[in-house]
Amino acid sequence: MSTPNFPSTQEHLKNLEKFNINQTRALFTIILSILLDVFGYTMVLPLLPSIALELGAPDFMIGVFISSNALAALFFIPVWGKLSDKYGRKPILLISQAGTGISFLILALSNSIEIILIARIIDGVFGGQIPVIRAYITDITTPQERATHMGKIMVGYTLGMTLGPLVGGFLGTFSWRFPPYLASSLTIILMILTITIITESMPKDRRIEIKAQLMSAQTNPRKKASIWNKEIIIRIVQMFIFSLISFIFSSSAALVVFERYNAGPSTTGLVMAVAGLAVMIYGAFLIKPIIKKLGEKRLLFTTFILFIIIFLFYPYLYELWMVFIFILPYSFVVAFMRPLITTNMTKAVRLDQQGILSGWSTNFQSVSQIIAPLIAYSFLQMGGINVGLIFLDSYHLIGFTNVLLAILLLIIGYLDIKHHPKLYSFEKLKRKRKAMKKRKLKEKK
Repeated sequence: MSTPNFPSTQEHLKNLEKFNINQTRALFTIILSILLDVFGYTMVLPLLPSIALELGAPDFMIGVFISSNALAALFFIPVWGKLSDKYGRKPILLISQAGTGISFLILALSNSIEIILIARIIDGVFGGQIPVIRAYITDITTPQERATHMGKIMVGYTLGMTLGPLVGGFLGTFSWRFPPYLASSLTIILMILTITIITESMPKDRRIEIKAQLMSAQTNPRKKASIWNKEIIIRIVQMFIFSLISFIFSSSAALVVFERYNAGPSTTGLVMAVAGLAVMIYGAFLIKPIIKKLGEKRLLFTTFILFIIIFLFYPYLYELWMVFIFILPYSFVVAFMRPLITTNMTKAVRLDQQGILSGWSTNFQSVSQIIAPLIAYSFLQMGGINVGLIFLDSYHLIGFTNVLLAILLLIIGYLDIKHHPKLYSFEKLKRKRKAMKKRKLKEKK
């Protein structure tokens, strides 16, 4: 049983075979690709306080280092997404990887704040890998299985998050320049893997076929359909708020660990590694059974509520061991909420628009990545504020700001479901298919 919007898995795999795309091999290689990409990026994050300290930069400058990268990405990521729709995913991946490698090399060789800023901006300009990879996953999956596969790529993402900070923190104890040198070298390996192993998910023949199908379905073929509709807008807002919350926490983590717990880069790396390991376990082993048990809708609302609860406790993590406890539910939310919202967005546009959608989605995440570090590091630099007779320190400000944002996210998520009741109609279709299979098995017996 299938519908045009929700083809069965067997029908979809048969269609992919026409273009020599093996879904299993493609997923494995894309996970490997994202692992190496994130590994290189997260090696550098724990070192930012050390870099700022060596160059005599204030705390706020660490936020600028992070935000400058996101600001550059804001303008260029949608371009990479659109180009990947037009020319295929693989060439855009290679260009992005080459630019990232060059940016890490410049960072390793830098000796001033200005050169570091240039390196971070170049990295942002060529930061097209994540949106292209998301579009790639959309190309090779059906809507009803997409959330599960989006969760699987979190395995590569979080394994990189786990290993990167550990290696970066260790190498950073000798010199902060070693991790960017290693990251630059890894991009060469990544490019070789992309050239030799990754199969193009949007070859020219497939792009022509999709275009022909869409042209025949349109009443006015010359009119270009926009990706912007009410469903996309409300889900991009959800992704923006989710990213803002997570970046306020993660971008400030290195300095919080350094100042609140008097710990260095190796401890920061360990905290980030535990977070990455937790997300990897959730994404690799739990996402499929939990979605099967709860369904995507209930799971999404569970993560909304959990976000509110955990950040209510954030200001009161007085000891370092408490941070490791906090990381477990936080990682659960990160592991599930991102792929669930991303999957919901992909259902609202056509197949030939997935690259540009992924680019715009990442673009709005870049906006949050610009704003979040500036908010977090402003709180940390001011030390706190008096609200009447109550003094709120930096950690209260970070935690309670995220609570308010999480409440807003819950409200917007509820409105999305209320105004778009067909969003989870595939879950009913899944149940019907299961019932049909059971019926057929009984008939055979």
